[in-house]
Amino acid sequence: MKRINLFYIITLLFFISAVVVASLQEKNPLLSIIDSLFIIGIIYMCLGSLLYIFENGFFNGIVYAIKRFRKSTKLGKYTSEFDELDETKEVHEEFSIKRSYSITKSLLGLGAVTLVLSIVLTYFLYT
Repeated sequence: MKRINLFYIITLLFFISAVVVASLQEKNPLLSIIDSLFIIGIIYMCLGSLLYIFENGFFNGIVYAIKRFRKSTKLGKYTSEFDELDETKEVHEEFSIKRSYSITKSLLGLGAVTLVLSIVLTYFLYT
């Protein structure tokens, strides 16, 4: 829970810094705020999407295939005994592992709200 509170504090600092930077620029300050909101929203959506993909185990199949291919060769079997890349005994043990990140929904939600807000503000600015 502390991570999520820290996340919202950092996000609030991003928004405050976007407003301060926009007020210091010579061009339209509302346009600068909209640009900053859009950039923050895109970054949050990208990070949230990546975490969501990792949570659902999208890359587990790729890791499984690489480990299986590596263990299928004679040299791969020999080298896998000495390095830390492959700590499991069987290749299929890690295939079903799902990870969970507490910040994923916050990133996706806040990113979506920020993007929609920037689009709505852009619409009102240019109409």
